[in-house]
Amino acid sequence: MLTSILIKGRTPVLASRNLLAALSNCNHITWAVSRRLYNDGNRDQRNFGRNQRNNNSNRYRNSRFNSRPRTRSREDDDEVHFDKTTFSKLIHVPKEDNSKEVTLDSLLEEGVLDKEIHKAITRMEFPGLTPVQQKTIKPILSSEDHDVIARAKTGTGKTFAFLIPIFQHLINTKFDSQYMVKAVIVAPTRDLALQIEAEVKKIHDMNYGLKKYACVSLVGGTDFRAAMNKMNKLRPNIVIATPGRLIDVLEKYSNKFFRFVDYKVLDEADRLLEIGFRDDLETISGILNEKNSKSADNIKTLLFSATLDDKVQKLANNIMNKKECLFLDTVDKNEPEAHERIDQSVVISEKFANSIFAAVEHIKKQIKERDSNYKAIIFAPTVKFTSFLCSILKNEFKKDLPILEFHGKITQNKRTSLVKRFKKDESGILVCTDVGARGMDFPNVHEVLQIGVPSELANYIHRIGRTARSGKEGSSVLFICKDELPFVRELEDAKNIVIAKQEKYEPSEEIKSEVLEAVTEEPEDISDIVISLISSYRSCIKEYRFSERRILPEIASTYGVLLNDPQLKIPVSRRFLDKLGLSRSPIGKAMFEIRDYSSRDGNDKSYDYDDDSEISFRGNKNYNNRSQNRDYDDEPFRRSNNNRRSFSRSNDKNNYSSRNSNIY
Repeated sequence: MLTSILIKGRTPVLASRNLLAALSNCNHITWAVSRRLYNDGNRDQRNFGRNQRNNNSNRYRNSRFNSRPRTRSREDDDEVHFDKTTFSKLIHVPKEDNSKEVTLDSLLEEGVLDKEIHKAITRMEFPGLTPVQQKTIKPILSSEDHDVIARAKTGTGKTFAFLIPIFQHLINTKFDSQYMVKAVIVAPTRDLALQIEAEVKKIHDMNYGLKKYACVSLVGGTDFRAAMNKMNKLRPNIVIATPGRLIDVLEKYSNKFFRFVDYKVLDEADRLLEIGFRDDLETISGILNEKNSKSADNIKTLLFSATLDDKVQKLANNIMNKKECLFLDTVDKNEPEAHERIDQSVVISEKFANSIFAAVEHIKKQIKERDSNYKAIIFAPTVKFTSFLCSILKNEFKKDLPILEFHGKITQNKRTSLVKRFKKDESGILVCTDVGARGMDFPNVHEVLQIGVPSELANYIHRIGRTARSGKEGSSVLFICKDELPFVRELEDAKNIVIAKQEKYEPSEEIKSEVLEAVTEEPEDISDIVISLISSYRSCIKEYRFSERRILPEIASTYGVLLNDPQLKIPVSRRFLDKLGLSRSPIGKAMFEIRDYSSRDGNDKSYDYDDDSEISFRGNKNYNNRSQNRDYDDEPFRRSNNNRRSFSRSNDKNNYSSRNSNIY
């Protein structure tokens, strides 16, 4: 039953230590749980465990934890301020100087575009150039003596904003180094890199004469030798890569393929930095400059980013080669934000587990109303919980809709296949982690559903941005429990997002029975799933200002609800609680049931910390398979010379999928 409610009062909440540091009790350097805790990219080492009680007492005196961030107005983000002491060569192009409408025909008439690229883009039957493309294509091509920084939102057509100039450059220099890489495009994730490659193929398909400008993707999770064979066979002019894999290739084959690079593109530079690729990007830029046969400053750099904070500006200053750099701000303050065009709502339950029931009931209603013509994306906090939800939805709706599971534990080939399938399908449900929240373009998605909160605040915007694309309508529904309500306030305070539609949900016995019948996992598997959720929520307590004493026991109670016995607690050993520093804590007692797992054969099947910052119901066995546990590019995390890049905030990097996951 759904009942409208109005939230008037909010209770201050406390912060807690990061669970990942708690579990390891060692000097792992983790990415910020909240960027507010760090200064200019410097990371602190944090230790939870035995010092928890002291930390808990200190946090009350730390204003950093208690003072709420001021509510930012929209105008705060409308203007970008550059530090002239570090970026003296920047030329700020006023928006009014670049506000004239630009069309493909006008660019052809002015001689900016060749008829070949004009033909290809025209055949795609776009309604016209997007504002981003209008403001960037001509300035990029007007001179080879400047770099370009462009502020552009995701989903505004920025991919073609740099692909069109690249193809035009290849046409202009078609007799110069024909079989060498001339453009390198760096993307933050494997999936985004492959999506850019798909856009290149669209240009090829629209004009076969452009196929001679071959393109190859170099991403982690794929066979290195096969990629090099493809490089040797095609001799591409365009390479699209993730940073880790690109460095591997440059270290071995820079002289063979990359001596004639003219263009370097950083797509979603802010995301590249969030993941931890700063040093990799500077290394890539240095190698390309050093190996360039023309000159060390020959390469023209294009940097596209949704935000241009100090970190992005410093990166740009370090990797730009030209004497001048144009800044093109394509963000119109009068243009509504993507999230403002989406019908947003939040469904609030008493229990976290009830959000599962609410989501299933909502989907049933949508399928009935739309006569199975329903296409949606469901986001979940962790890999294990994603697999669990997918299993339930398959048991419930497989006859009505295809149910697809998408996360970083799936092999790259399967992920690529899933992306192609979901793009093609007119209906279906994609259940995924935040790996699908950014940069992925799926057409005709009716709704975005979220069960629980994302790993970081910005991901809420990226998640809902998977719908209402290309001018179409869309909606989003956030399913949370009452103890997650501080997240809604953080959205309002930090992002100026007010979700006006708020509904209270109480599941009927009928829907509870129906969903619980669809649960096929064993108790130990349920334990793994819930533990992964506890890990995820503990890592964002500070950022969302959750109450630790309320939110963690509430998440833990999901174990009993899913086993149809609300009184059940997760069974653990005392040793496990000692590692968490919770053996004497009322929170630990509220979450777990202490059992003696010692048996005659000496096996201890308690939850133990493993080397991937995850708790697992697997005895004392350690799992060191780090390289296979990434949602983004693998390579930067296996390098040991830069500990600052050790882990991203994405919880999918820290979780193993459940043993009985159904993976396509």
